[in-house]
Amino acid sequence: MPYNAIDLFSGCGGLTEGLKQAGFNVIAAVELDEFAARAYRANHESHGVHLFQKDIRTLNTEEIKRILDGRPLHLLAGCPPCQGFSSMRRRNKKKSVRDPRNNLILDYLRFVEELQPMVIMLENVPGLAKYSQFKKVYNHLLKLGYNPKYKVVNVTNYGVPQRRKRLVMVGSLLGDIDIPEGRTTFRTVRDVIGNLESVAETTDDVHRIFPIHTEKIQKRIEQTPADGGSRKDLPPEYTLECHKKEGVGFHDVYGRLRWDDVSSTITGGCLNPSKGRFLHPVENRCITAREAAMLQTFRRNYIFPTDIPRSAIALMIGNALPPAFCKYQSQKIHKHLDGYMADIFDEEKRSNIMSKVKNKNTEPELIIRKLLSEEGYKYRLNCKHIPCKPDIVFPGKKKAIFINGCFWHGHDCKRGTLPEKNREFWKKKINTNKQRDDNNYASLIRLGWDHIIIWQCEIKKLHMEELVSRLINFIDS
Repeated sequence: MPYNAIDLFSGCGGLTEGLKQAGFNVIAAVELDEFAARAYRANHESHGVHLFQKDIRTLNTEEIKRILDGRPLHLLAGCPPCQGFSSMRRRNKKKSVRDPRNNLILDYLRFVEELQPMVIMLENVPGLAKYSQFKKVYNHLLKLGYNPKYKVVNVTNYGVPQRRKRLVMVGSLLGDIDIPEGRTTFRTVRDVIGNLESVAETTDDVHRIFPIHTEKIQKRIEQTPADGGSRKDLPPEYTLECHKKEGVGFHDVYGRLRWDDVSSTITGGCLNPSKGRFLHPVENRCITAREAAMLQTFRRNYIFPTDIPRSAIALMIGNALPPAFCKYQSQKIHKHLDGYMADIFDEEKRSNIMSKVKNKNTEPELIIRKLLSEEGYKYRLNCKHIPCKPDIVFPGKKKAIFINGCFWHGHDCKRGTLPEKNREFWKKKINTNKQRDDNNYASLIRLGWDHIIIWQCEIKKLHMEELVSRLINFIDS
């Protein structure tokens, strides 16, 4: 069965691209930036992904649940904006730069709490690990049962032809999951862009996007040695005055990429050679937007808007997560889900259980609601005056109905059988769920409420008359 995923802070779609290549069904994404959203829609909307173009802080997860429509959420992935944690912004400072976007990681946590995905994945710059809010999020994920793990890796080891360090965090309600080790071989600049046609002959509008310089700058570029030359190799007359001072950093600016090495980090300044080592290895120009995107491992025909400022397209490419890196991480999660799914039941029963995982408007809930409506009962789905959340309530009668999945709530039936794999983990988790259920039932009784439990295994066509009679007796007694 396909595994459903949601991409938060999607940008132009690098993470979604990697998720899809790993076999995930990306259902929805969230992105505020207008230009990035245009690129995302151009590549993914026709494949059924619903993009919420809005500030995630104003997005209610009920809108996401409507898109899920009762389907389980297997993976919630995201990369909150990282500008406040990046090494460039911090410039050797230990603390993160004050930036209102820093707290968006708390919205990622909010989505985890309210959507309760089976697996989580978060990617960001290494500096995030030192941020106090990250530590709070990590500890809260521990309490939620995800047993999160994180480490800093270099995307070079995951099929991406550039030096770029990323923090990866994963966690699962299904058992331990590790961050995969990378490869020992890597792809080079030549492997990726060595066979591209010249910018003079291309019909690709994205490949025509690169800066045109003043005569003085152009001569400086022409004097930079091919295949890895830098500003330090220039004759004195071509050295900028600011670069003649002692202790001036950023030695890569106005430097050329090397054919048989990985590229420097593709940043939001990748179409400006004064921002880093972004000159073509042999041609006397900066790399093009298409070359930058391919060094980020976007496919050759990935669509980017060409009627926007060059700085905007550079920013969306530089801020993107490399699809090849995301694919590698997502494949590990896919195998983790496969291992769980194959261990519990046959395909039919497995699909049935997974469709009941912690989402509102599941099939059993809808069946019970329909039965009640046919019998003329008016009910509500929530009541703010009680401390727990039954599936159906009758506030005037002080009665509540719980519709419980057999596996997740520990019913003594075949559906409630624990898997052999990670048995102690499952035993602990299900016992925790059962204890929480008992506390909820007890709290209702103390408030003078009555309740009934309908188990998933009891909702069968052969037993419908008996079930209806049981519901009527409970409500009218």
